[in-house]
Amino acid sequence: MPLDHTEPVLLVRKRGDLVGEWERSCHLAALPEDGTRSTLITLCGERIEVSTAELLPEPEGMPCVACLLSVPPPRG
Repeated sequence: MPLDHTEPVLLVRKRGDLVGEWERSCHLAALPEDGTRSTLITLCGERIEVSTAELLPEPEGMPCVACLLSVPPPRG
């Protein structure tokens, strides 16, 4: 999922009461434009149901390397 530098992103991971710790990587997901999506699609392509997502105010836990590698390089 390509992004440009103007799109807001969410820090998200699966809730700990639903999955084991090994499934709780910190992902980057594009903010849904209309706010009605029931599934967040992360930059690495993983789909996380909104009802199972934990939104994070800052990075926490193990980052998803594939999401980090999908971030566009700085303009310049």
